Amino acid sequence: MDFIAIDFETANSLRTSVCSIGIVQVKAGKIKEEIHTLINPLSEFNYYNTKIHGITEDMVMSAPTFEEFWPNFKMFVENQTIIAHNASFDISVLRASLTNFYESTPDFQYGCSYQISKKVWPNLYNHKLSTVANYLGISLRHHDALEDARASALITLEAMQKTRTNSIQELFKLHKIKIGTPTPMKKQGTLSKQKKMDSSIQLLETEVGIPNTKHPFYGANIVFTGRMLSMTRMQAAQLAVNCGAICKGSVDSHTNVLVVGDNDLVKYVQGIKSTKMKKVEEMISLGLPIEIVGEQDFFRLVRFNG
Repeated sequence: MDFIAIDFETANSLRTSVCSIGIVQVKAGKIKEEIHTLINPLSEFNYYNTKIHGITEDMVMSAPTFEEFWPNFKMFVENQTIIAHNASFDISVLRASLTNFYESTPDFQYGCSYQISKKVWPNLYNHKLSTVANYLGISLRHHDALEDARASALITLEAMQKTRTNSIQELFKLHKIKIGTPTPMKKQGTLSKQKKMDSSIQLLETEVGIPNTKHPFYGANIVFTGRMLSMTRMQAAQLAVNCGAICKGSVDSHTNVLVVGDNDLVKYVQGIKSTKMKKVEEMISLGLPIEIVGEQDFFRLVRFNG
């Protein structure tokens, strides 16, 4: 009876705009741990979404981004069985959010408490989370990520008790419900997306002439992380390419410079680090010569004429 229940709230219609995450860990048929965090989606809040969940842009200003929170989140979901109400939505949000910063989807299985409730309590007039929770006497403040994740977990436990099953797999087999697995990220697709970004930058490069070979960014492999306040990442990458740099979406052994947006640089100083930051720090500790450069220092360097 071990599984993880999750729920996401989003700032707008984009799957990559997570603004709140609820996680409930179930061990041996009982809730062991609950985690809730607001997330800075680095995107605009839609009035309709805010009206539903009550989360505003001001509330998430100091919250971690999905990329920053992911290492903690990953520890709960990797190689586990995940449950969510209308799981197809939550899993698509997870995969889109990971793809957004070039992170691969971990291995896990997932099931849907909506599908479970339809099989176990077929006579309910609908199987919305609030309806099933109310029927089972489960307290719920709907559209609060932690409350929704907890309700999904409790519905699943109630279903297992009612059907006298001892695992998610047994419950699903009994009712002929398919256990899902995330479609593996296509390496080709991820690479082609990055190549598309790189090629669009290289195409513009020909319009600015031959880069200065003495520029500090000439020949450097540069990766960006966090939200930039002065311009978009693409615009910043174009400035770097104009100086002769090579811009990539992920950190590897060839990376020379990690450029951190000012908004995230403050968090970095406070000890809140994205996956890319942590990876770069590990590589620096191994002796690789990688520089971490803030947004303002980056713009000062791209204007170098030496």
